[in-house]
Amino acid sequence: MLKGILGFLLFLFFLFILILMLTGGFILKKIREFRKAVQDAADQQAFNYRTETGRRRQQYSSRTQNSQQAQGAQREYQSTTRHTRTETGETIIDNRHQERENKKIFDDSDGEYVDFVEER
Repeated sequence: MLKGILGFLLFLFFLFILILMLTGGFILKKIREFRKAVQDAADQQAFNYRTETGRRRQQYSSRTQNSQQAQGAQREYQSTTRHTRTETGETIIDNRHQERENKKIFDDSDGEYVDFVEER
């Protein structure tokens, strides 16, 4: 009788281990598939970003080249150095090109632009 109960318990133990191995293998397989799907999605997103960035660079480059061709031959920019002294005695050195110095920072399509005025 004791051998029968022990044999039955041993059978249940092995059956439990077999079921655990089958479900564990299935769960691990699904985890691996999920990780691969996440990695593939990240790779696709990185590829899309690189493609879009390259397209924008190419678009900007061609737009710049077209505007330069429309303006005529490329001009050489003359660098001017301006020294300005503030009220506190600090010296500001400005090495920007004359055309860049007066260039607008924002396009008209960037939204509302308000000149900054410092209040004291």
